[in-house]
Amino acid sequence: MTKQAIALLPQKDVAIENGRFFALSKEPWLRVEGDFGARRFVEIVFRASLLDDPVRPVLRFVTKDRVIDRILPGPVAGAGVWIGALPRDARAILISPTNRPGAFGFAIESLRPVGLFEALARVWRRKPAKLWSYFLPTLFGYRAEAENAIDWASNFEPLDAFENWRARRARPFEPTGLDAPRGAPDRAPRFAILLSGAEATQDQWARTLASIERQSYPSPARLARSEAEFLPLLAEADFVAHLRAGDELAVHAFAALAEQIARAPQTKLIYADELLRTAHGLQPRFTPDWSPTLAAARPYFGRCAFYAAATLAAESIEAAMRAAPFRLAREEIAHLRRWLLTRDEDSEPPPVVAPPAPAEPARIVSIIVLTRDRADLLGPCVESILRLSTHPSFELVIVDNGSREAKTFAIFDKAKKDPRVRLLSRPEPFNFARLNNDAARTARGEVILFLNNDTVVVSPDWLETLARRAMAPQTGAVGALLLYPDGRIQHAGVTIGLGQDAGHFGALVAPQTPSWLGRAALAHESSAVTAACMAVERRKFDAVGGFDEINLPIEFNDTDLCLRLAERGWTSLYEPAARLLHYESASRGSAKFRPMSVYAKERDYFRDRWRDVIRDDPFYHPAMSLYARHPALW
Repeated sequence: MTKQAIALLPQKDVAIENGRFFALSKEPWLRVEGDFGARRFVEIVFRASLLDDPVRPVLRFVTKDRVIDRILPGPVAGAGVWIGALPRDARAILISPTNRPGAFGFAIESLRPVGLFEALARVWRRKPAKLWSYFLPTLFGYRAEAENAIDWASNFEPLDAFENWRARRARPFEPTGLDAPRGAPDRAPRFAILLSGAEATQDQWARTLASIERQSYPSPARLARSEAEFLPLLAEADFVAHLRAGDELAVHAFAALAEQIARAPQTKLIYADELLRTAHGLQPRFTPDWSPTLAAARPYFGRCAFYAAATLAAESIEAAMRAAPFRLAREEIAHLRRWLLTRDEDSEPPPVVAPPAPAEPARIVSIIVLTRDRADLLGPCVESILRLSTHPSFELVIVDNGSREAKTFAIFDKAKKDPRVRLLSRPEPFNFARLNNDAARTARGEVILFLNNDTVVVSPDWLETLARRAMAPQTGAVGALLLYPDGRIQHAGVTIGLGQDAGHFGALVAPQTPSWLGRAALAHESSAVTAACMAVERRKFDAVGGFDEINLPIEFNDTDLCLRLAERGWTSLYEPAARLLHYESASRGSAKFRPMSVYAKERDYFRDRWRDVIRDDPFYHPAMSLYARHPALW
């Protein structure tokens, strides 16, 4: 069948001004007009302005009984492609293309029906074993589980397929069409570039100069080839950068920078993603939004970084550029999540600047462990805490949620002989959030550490490490490196949106396996961490009201807590120096074999409450798949 053109009409919080869409809120909705028919699967190709932030669109199906949202790929290269299932009874289809008020450019280019055979063929090419995960649920009537299996098996492309992936999605810059500038021409910022490369070839110099000359931006950039020539330009320029001969700016680079400055006048530093020329062809270099803890350990900006000239005055330019991010407020640093520069691959710069020293450790840490029998798990957990932990002052609060086995009571009796241990009896229906909130109210510590009973301490200084991080003024919850018994990573931070909800990005490999920006081995900001081992300063925990025991009694309450902390300005953190073993969900059974209908109410609440973060985790990247635990394209 042929592809169909689709019309988009304002539905909610969208106006049309001078022929352009204009968002009136952070979640505008357009109505999708077209004949979707009774298709099972479709391919949708959509385009967004290269001057807009490439946030993932939200596709919404309105049925008789419910609303179903699907997160689409971020159109980082200018366009996006999504293949997915359609609800059989959709009465209306909506799409939210952006999460920022203001003008935006967006269009659905085509819709193509995809047959079941084609959809399953994609699964076969990528993860043939996943076919069973489609057919078995289908056989027993679990349609949602079957479609989820197809998503996890087909909604990603390996990084080594980047050039083919990009060829399908890249489009030329259209300055008089979808990419028309919105900023006022009379307030166009002025740019200056320090261009170095004493050993560069003539061809490298020519490539860089040509890329600057062909900018779509109306004002030419001022150039200098030495710091002596460059310093006088600081008084004449608004933003400056340091490039090397051979670097090539995208034709819309200055236009995209000017859009950001117009949108957020407080911006003093803008960095963008890059393409690297490697022996295997072009490769993308993804970066998260500003992550100061990660940047202190591993500077990750690359060279496509533009600094407000006023922030660099009267200093060595290179040193000032490396120090500037740690002097600025988070809202003064912007990340343009598009590839605006292509350069040769080279070594990463060493860390040279560190953030302020971490806070002093808490005087008392309260460890809260919930349990209901499972002496085989609880015994090693308690023994490892009491025997290995080197923190000088902690209490262990064991919450007994209705244990009945003699072996469990024997562990309680032995543990209570240690003055650091208290036992709370709470024989009530299991509500993870309420039980932890109740125990937290009895705790004496400045830092509360929530811990699963299926964990075992590995690093003796784990409490000091986590508590010190948790006491830092800007930090919310802190999570540890959790390993499966076979040594693979179980938790190295939580990515919001993974699998359309939240998940453990970077899991299922050995800790020494290369990871995105080396993050598995480095402390870094994360939108959430798991409550299997989570430390949080008591005053912050109390300030947000603890875990949500009403809406999220069992699932997603830890992620929700981290996101509510973030709303108050406290960012969660992953700390690999604290290491534990985790027998994941052993006491309640693995969620891997649980139908999606179980805890569906909690999942729906979580998706509705945190849709803005699910579509756009600031410590992930919109070009990266939400159906892969390691860097992959979408």
